[in-house]
Amino acid sequence: MIQPQIQQGLERLFINDGARVVLWHDAAQEFVASVGELSVDGVDILRLDEIGSLEAKIHIESGGKEQRYLVYAPFEEPAADNDWLLDIRLYGRSFRADSVSILFDELGLSSQALRTHLASRQKFLRAKDRVERLKKWVAAQDSESALDLKMLAVLTRAEQADSFSVLTKLYIALANESGSDLFQMTKQWQEIISLDLEQAFWDLMGRTFGYVQDAPSLMDLLLRLMVTDFSLSVRGALPQALKSFVLPEYSLAATAAVFMSQWRNNVTAAAAYDQLSRRAAGELKIADHLGSIDHGVLADAMTFEDIEKALFRDLRDRVVSESPDLKLAEIRELIQRRRDGHWTSPMRRGDGLNAFRIGYDAIEAAAGLLLLKAESSLSFAYSSAADAIRSYLDSLYRFDQLYRHFHEAADVVEMAGWDVLKSLQSRVEEAYSGWFIPHLANAWGSLFAGEQGLLRNWMAYGVQSQTQFYASHVAPVLEQSPRSKVYVLISDAFRYEAAEELTQELNGKYRVGATLTAQLGVLPSYTALGMAALLPHTQLAYKQSLDVLVDGRSSTGIEQRGKILADHGGVAIHASDLMAMNKDAGREFVKGRRVIYIYHNQVDAVGDSASTESKTFAAVRTAIRELTSLVRFIIDSLNGTTVLVTADHGFLYQDSALDAFDKSALDEKPAGTIKAKKRYLIGQALGEHPKAWCGNTRITAGMDPGMEFWVPKGANRFHFTGGARFTHGGAMPQEILVPVITVRELEGRAAERTAIRKVDVSLLGSTKKIVNNVQRFEFIQNDAVSERIHSRTLLISLRDGNELISNEVTLTFNSTSEKIDERKQTARITLQAGQYPKTGTYALVLIDADTKVEIDRVSFTIDLAISNDF
Repeated sequence: MIQPQIQQGLERLFINDGARVVLWHDAAQEFVASVGELSVDGVDILRLDEIGSLEAKIHIESGGKEQRYLVYAPFEEPAADNDWLLDIRLYGRSFRADSVSILFDELGLSSQALRTHLASRQKFLRAKDRVERLKKWVAAQDSESALDLKMLAVLTRAEQADSFSVLTKLYIALANESGSDLFQMTKQWQEIISLDLEQAFWDLMGRTFGYVQDAPSLMDLLLRLMVTDFSLSVRGALPQALKSFVLPEYSLAATAAVFMSQWRNNVTAAAAYDQLSRRAAGELKIADHLGSIDHGVLADAMTFEDIEKALFRDLRDRVVSESPDLKLAEIRELIQRRRDGHWTSPMRRGDGLNAFRIGYDAIEAAAGLLLLKAESSLSFAYSSAADAIRSYLDSLYRFDQLYRHFHEAADVVEMAGWDVLKSLQSRVEEAYSGWFIPHLANAWGSLFAGEQGLLRNWMAYGVQSQTQFYASHVAPVLEQSPRSKVYVLISDAFRYEAAEELTQELNGKYRVGATLTAQLGVLPSYTALGMAALLPHTQLAYKQSLDVLVDGRSSTGIEQRGKILADHGGVAIHASDLMAMNKDAGREFVKGRRVIYIYHNQVDAVGDSASTESKTFAAVRTAIRELTSLVRFIIDSLNGTTVLVTADHGFLYQDSALDAFDKSALDEKPAGTIKAKKRYLIGQALGEHPKAWCGNTRITAGMDPGMEFWVPKGANRFHFTGGARFTHGGAMPQEILVPVITVRELEGRAAERTAIRKVDVSLLGSTKKIVNNVQRFEFIQNDAVSERIHSRTLLISLRDGNELISNEVTLTFNSTSEKIDERKQTARITLQAGQYPKTGTYALVLIDADTKVEIDRVSFTIDLAISNDF
């Protein structure tokens, strides 16, 4: 019976290839009985076992050019000097029907020499599904090694038939199956051995990486690839114990480094890399060897996680030392280089919470805080309250902001189970709680005493009072037009340093302009009084219960505030209720209203509770995010054009536990006390106390009649009940300098100027020739990063067309410096070994890491012969 492959093979020769004569020698006489079953349109079958060769020759030569013939002979092809059909054989096509020949034709190969090689690969070729997958990759001109590579790709289920893809798949399988035994034989490797492709694989590794060993193994290859990659990244500065693992041929060693880089950058394979590199580091005792290497050469080394740990500790210790030569720019530069590396990539955690990356945030914040301390005067001395306030608003708020940034990051690292920031945390606490807060408290407290002090004259030049908020910020907008509308976002305990960050965030949005000012809050700085001061009013007063009356009406709770606002065409609503509305519902709610007060409570709700006060800084981050969303919703969905963001008061927070020295303990409350909290007492006829500032709300809140109060001097507390680390109510700048952010929707040219774009990046240098396997490229960030010009992360590589032929380096351009020299960065690109004709289309390609859009392609020629000559 004729097999379908034979019928199809003959049809392909006659119909597809247009052959006129096909000669089939069936020496094994397998098809003598069934050849008559063949039927190909327009083809005559001449059987040499029925007619002679001469008669067949006459048939063919007299049959005309359009007639086609299949010549079947159940014997071997005769010698040339005894072959009547020799001349016909020269222009005819040959056909074989043995299994190797069928596969040869099925694969579409052209080199007859491959028949012997196919015969040696019969174990692989027996499985039809393997053959079908192989056919997708086979090319007519394939060599023996090319065929073997493609068979290995089939067995490993590689995405591409190349050595990198095959090896990556083998190592993924090793990571998944080996457990703790790196020398275990995986199922894939067992199949490669059973199908006689083991030597083909090692030959491939020899050609690709120069790896040749008497007893090769995947584990041994892994160790050598990793040490070679490490060696190239540290420019050969290796301990003696590791040098024997470096692959010997330089250009192929460079290929090893390219492979390792591409493996690390492969999203689906990175987890296997992490797992195997950690085990390899253990085998090689990398952590022990790092002690003998100058860590200055490790900046670009990504091979082992132990490198990241060593550099992390070094940076931490440099900051902890608070040395006089501590340079924030250098620390930031090294941190950014590590952030762009494998072990800090957000891709390694689906939620982006990479402990290294966030730990570097903590180090950077701590370095900034300690340098700010070094730059500040050893004692803060101010001639007036206005000078003191301006100093805080201009620069000193950065202590609070950096302290918050540090603890935000340090808390995440601690939750990951790392103890590495403990020493740095102690240094930060010394600088902030032990130095900044006491110095600021002393300087600030000096402004309160005496007849000219703040307690007697609650005002400061250039800073408006919180009680004037409505008159100063809301009313002028409403007076512009009968259709004017103002949205007021009041976030409980949202202090100035957080508002500064929110302002930057808003100014990074299209069609939005935000400006930040401050107002002098009421004292005591607590919610009921601060909220009342923000409402439209002519008089504030206390009820006997200390509820605050606004023009004789209670201001307790959102319902009562809403009634007060209704007299001014306004309404009050909780932020969560507004955000729960869709656009149509939101527009209907604000329709006809001119003033919309939106009450937001995130920071105070979390901080003002002993059980949650440790999460205060996380609450600030949430508040910034929620307030940004609220502003965007108002502008984009409610057609708001003016939004004011402010607060009732700020807060004090320190992470370290307080002790008796932080307590202004009162022997007993004064007899007239009506309300007592950690940072204030309110009552009648309180008198004086040496541990407290004593004042009257008539002066500090414009109340008529007023009430007397005490607030502890400095940052102290009267008691620690109900939590002590988060507090407010007192007179420190963090509590009473209340932010006001004015946000406006911009139109026309003003809106055009707010268009957000990423920085532009240019390649420096005029040389466009590559003569070494390792090449350094220098780039310039054309613009400084600002609120409207954002940072850009680039993936930089060499490519042949679109094919990657080098490692891929990640660089983030985020410099805010106005100095061009401080905006330069260098990428170290390693070219894999190969043949690079001078006519090739090679280019340095820059791809935006976020959008994957190619932003630049610079043509290069490659001439490694110049390097190889030496």
